[in-house]
Amino acid sequence: MPDDGNLVWSKRSRIGYVPQTYPWDDETTPLDVIGAENAGQLGRFGVSRELWNLSCSYLSGGERTRVLLAKAFLNYPEVLILDEPTNHVDISGIQWLEGLLQRHQGTILVVSHDRYFLDSLCTKIWLVEGCHLKEYSGNYSAYLEARKTELAYEEKEHAKWQREIENLIKEVRERRQWFEKAHKDAGQNDYLRRRAKKHARQFKAKEGKIDDLMQKEPQKPVATRHISVNLEGRSYRTKTLLRAEGLSFRYGPDSPCIFQNASFRVSPSDKIALLGPNGSGKTTLIRLLSGELAPTCGDLYVNPNIKIGYLSQMLEGLDSEQSATENVSKKTGRTVSEARNILGYLGISGEKQVLPLLNLSMGQRSRVALACLTFAPYDLLLLDEPTNHLDLVAREGVEEALAMFPGAVIVATHDRFLANRLSSCIWYLDDGSLRVYKGTYQEFQEWKVPHTRGQDSGKETVGVAVVQDAKAHELAARLKIAAIVSELGRTSDPVGKAVLEKEYEEALQDLRAARKG
Repeated sequence: MPDDGNLVWSKRSRIGYVPQTYPWDDETTPLDVIGAENAGQLGRFGVSRELWNLSCSYLSGGERTRVLLAKAFLNYPEVLILDEPTNHVDISGIQWLEGLLQRHQGTILVVSHDRYFLDSLCTKIWLVEGCHLKEYSGNYSAYLEARKTELAYEEKEHAKWQREIENLIKEVRERRQWFEKAHKDAGQNDYLRRRAKKHARQFKAKEGKIDDLMQKEPQKPVATRHISVNLEGRSYRTKTLLRAEGLSFRYGPDSPCIFQNASFRVSPSDKIALLGPNGSGKTTLIRLLSGELAPTCGDLYVNPNIKIGYLSQMLEGLDSEQSATENVSKKTGRTVSEARNILGYLGISGEKQVLPLLNLSMGQRSRVALACLTFAPYDLLLLDEPTNHLDLVAREGVEEALAMFPGAVIVATHDRFLANRLSSCIWYLDDGSLRVYKGTYQEFQEWKVPHTRGQDSGKETVGVAVVQDAKAHELAARLKIAAIVSELGRTSDPVGKAVLEKEYEEALQDLRAARKG
């Protein structure tokens, strides 16, 4: 309930809600959430039958989001409230969600940091700032333009008001000084004393005008909290930073290939977006390029004279027991004072700098990891989901820094806004194959449509909010592969690896069968 004011609904509306975090315990199954009588709803929202009776601890973030959506749509909601629904969902899943919501006939209220998503879906933007809510018409891009114009006008009007106040204060000061001197010089001369009092009345009137203006101060532009990220490039000159020919990788001799026969070359100043569905092997390829993993076959040449900066998706390089300041100082060899300064530029200030990392949010931990990259010059940056958990201000700061970085960048991401702004080349990894496309994300999307048309031919299309079980099966297999690949990269137990490899092979067969079906 609100602390003050009233929340009034025009009628009793049916509301569907998708929270940011999963509200049930890990032992709950999707069928427990939805109810056995509504089991078909899970299939319509891309949750494969194999997952219906599994505990939710086995579900990926994307699968959990689909369960929440299926639950929210059960009562045909007139109002749908979504809190960060694109978290943990890959690009194809986000595009599916966009289509679903665009066809929805009711009202949608969404909290999101995905700017592409906001642009494709929203017709109004609500800005919450300084305990006030303000509405803007149009999508996110329209809001940015309107906000920019509004802030410029507010800046101009406030500066005009401030100049008027300053001029009046100056005039009052001068008239007061003239009055005090004239009154003193007048002595007992009544005529001169009357003239002096006339000036006194004038400067007192001006003081009253100042008081009135102070009560009518125009809206002062809210200072934007900029995030400053400074990524320094080196001046080492070379034509090739990385080169691969026929590159393949598998986690064990009996496990299937994550990808095979990949060939590419990375030159200085290349900006590469590494895209692909969850489980396609993006993180594995980044780890391979960083030297954490070795290729199974093929040639990978890394120029021995270059310096590489690496940011992992899971932030494993950070010590959660130590503070942000201690982590940055330890990683970079800089003093505590220098570490605190750079953390301040990244929006980590005050007690947050000295708290153990486990007490910070994932967004704050991501900023700490970024701070570790800002102290040394690099020729190549390898970034795995660098904007995960970051708010819009921080994302824009990271994008600006990467765009200005003079070296090469390879970034694995599901952030389409980042990919479109940054990339001059797209690497698309899917079904064990890496495709290299020279161009922006938008150009890649236009190229991809005719080149992938027909892959899903023979699959029946469906209406509003309905996805056939075959498509659900494919999506579930993709998500299962993602979870298995992630677990394979973390486990060192031979028995556990053997089990995971078997599960991977079965999931891969499921994916191929779903595509054929």
